[in-house]
Amino acid sequence: MENINLALTLLIAGFVIVFMVLVLLIIIITIYGKLIQTAQKRSNKRKEKKKVVAVEVTEKQDRSNAPYIPAVQDDEDEIPGEIVAVIAAAVDALYGEKPHRVRSVKRSGNRRSAWGSTGVMQNTRPF
Repeated sequence: MENINLALTLLIAGFVIVFMVLVLLIIIITIYGKLIQTAQKRSNKRKEKKKVVAVEVTEKQDRSNAPYIPAVQDDEDEIPGEIVAVIAAAVDALYGEKPHRVRSVKRSGNRRSAWGSTGVMQNTRPF
């Protein structure tokens, strides 16, 4: 009878310890996953700021409200003047309280197609 009680006690203690360790591992993995997701969200927010068109904005020295449209220097990646004007208008709408000047407009280095970007995002998504 003593052997049966000892065996049952060890069996129950073993099950309890194993399941407690499994629950602890699950908690650790979920916390790690949340940390990785928050780090990725931060890096995605930083990347979105530098996305498609990089626009350098500085305050105007003078008080005139005339938009400043810079000349584009790259011949192969020439941005039309209408697009530059729209970007300048968007910057003015965003920072409308004070006068600002768009000093340069450059294309981003992202040359991947929408399908390629979607494939990369889908294949590198966390679990």
